[in-house]
Amino acid sequence: MTLNDHDLRNAHDRINAWLAGHHQHAPVRPVAAPEPLRALEADLGTTLPADIHRWWTMAGVSADFWIPGSFAPVALDEALETREIWLLVPEQEGITLDAGGHPEPRFHPSFLPIAMDPGGDGLIIDLRSGDSQGAVFHWDHETWNLGLPLWESVASMLQDTANALETGTPALLQHAAHGGHEHPCIAVVDDTGELSWQATAP
Repeated sequence: MTLNDHDLRNAHDRINAWLAGHHQHAPVRPVAAPEPLRALEADLGTTLPADIHRWWTMAGVSADFWIPGSFAPVALDEALETREIWLLVPEQEGITLDAGGHPEPRFHPSFLPIAMDPGGDGLIIDLRSGDSQGAVFHWDHETWNLGLPLWESVASMLQDTANALETGTPALLQHAAHGGHEHPCIAVVDDTGELSWQATAP
C-alpha cells in the first residue's frame, strides 16, 4: 500500500479525531526542526523516505500510547538518543553467538526508533536500501530479534491504525497473515479514558 501525502495527513487526522472523542487529552510530540533531520540524513548517507520525513514534521501527533501494541511516538531527540544507546550496547558486549553458533542480531546504524512502549521496546524504521526500506518493525530491546515488518511504511501504520480505531476491528491483520509473531489487536478504552490494545485470539 502506497499512500501519498494527502492520504497520510488524512489518516493522521482520522486518528486525532477518534482520540479526541474517545480518549483523555495527552501531550503532543514536538515537531522536528529541519537541522537535526538534515544531520540525520547526512549521518545515514541517505534521504529519508517522504512519509518518514512527514512523520517527523507533522504537527499535532499525540505523545500517548495510541499506536497498536501500545506504543507512544517519541520526539526526534529521544529517538536519536535511544538509537545511540542501542548501537552502543552490542559494542560494549562484543560479538555473541546463538545456540546454533551464529552471531546474534544487532541494532543496525540504519535503524531509527519512532515510538516506544512502557517496557522499553520500540517501533523502528529500517532505512537500509532494499525491499524493507521504510518498513516499521518491532524491536525487542532484550532479544534484538527483528522479525517481519509490522507495516510496510509509516503511512500504512497510520492507515491501519485509523481503520482499527474507527471500526473496532483488529490492527496488524496483514502482519499476522504474512506469518508475523505479533497478534492482531483491538483498541479498548476503559472508564478513565485510557486507551490500550488487546491481542485477539490467534
